[in-house]
Amino acid sequence: MPTENELTIATYNILFGINREQIIENIEQMAKDGVTVFCLQEVINVTDKAFILDAILQRLGKHWQAAYHVGPEIGKLSIGTAILWNTTVLNLKSEDKIELPKIKKFDLHERLYYQVIGVSGVPLQRKAICCDFTFNKTPIRITCVHLDNVGGPRHRYKQFSYLVSSLIAKPKIDHEIIAGDFNTFDLLRTGYEKKLLQRNLGDEFIDASKQVGWTSDIYNIDFTTSIRLFKWLIKNFNIHVRRRLDYIWVKNFVVKTCYKLSIPGSDHFPVIAKLRISKSPPKQ
Repeated sequence: MPTENELTIATYNILFGINREQIIENIEQMAKDGVTVFCLQEVINVTDKAFILDAILQRLGKHWQAAYHVGPEIGKLSIGTAILWNTTVLNLKSEDKIELPKIKKFDLHERLYYQVIGVSGVPLQRKAICCDFTFNKTPIRITCVHLDNVGGPRHRYKQFSYLVSSLIAKPKIDHEIIAGDFNTFDLLRTGYEKKLLQRNLGDEFIDASKQVGWTSDIYNIDFTTSIRLFKWLIKNFNIHVRRRLDYIWVKNFVVKTCYKLSIPGSDHFPVIAKLRISKSPPKQ
């Protein structure tokens, strides 16, 4: 359990819960190791199993709750986000579900990629969820977001700008966390998309996760529907495309530690930050 004014948060893209039991075990272990709030991405509805958040909450126990923003569809079309928290640490005051601007169509290279991995090339409605809590009598705001993997930097900038504007329109709060999968592929390693995120957020926010390194690898994606040649090439030639896609941005928190947890179950590694309430904005 954290000491006073310390909060441990994890952001985790769970790969649609494909490796369901592994994901649940991973989250259970992180909670045992001190994580008190989880921001999850790629939460979906399925027909043949119970909702994965219900299964996670059952495993975590009676002191855990969840808020989520998942579509009414079945399968990947319902893709959404969730926040889970330990109620002995955080007290929920309100929640807000935000739909991000949706791309209308894919570029040619994006359509080709979806054909290779055997997934229907349909634009997905990306979502965020924002929860206001009290933490040791201090109001804090936590937002979980998943930006598009298609549309390029301009589209993601549009989505994130919309999210930030939605948060600014809410009552002002001093202590804030925005975490999730930002899909900053940055193939040329210019740092351009990271700069766009910072520009949107302003100097009040710092990147708690800036030292964690890459968090996602194409080598670990789900190949069950892809063409055989694609999987053969990736696996036999040991092809890795590793990028940092996952972030934890904080306002008026001191970052005590932040690291990725190299565990199986998803094509993303969870990123975990131990934070402490700051009385004044920390220096960059």
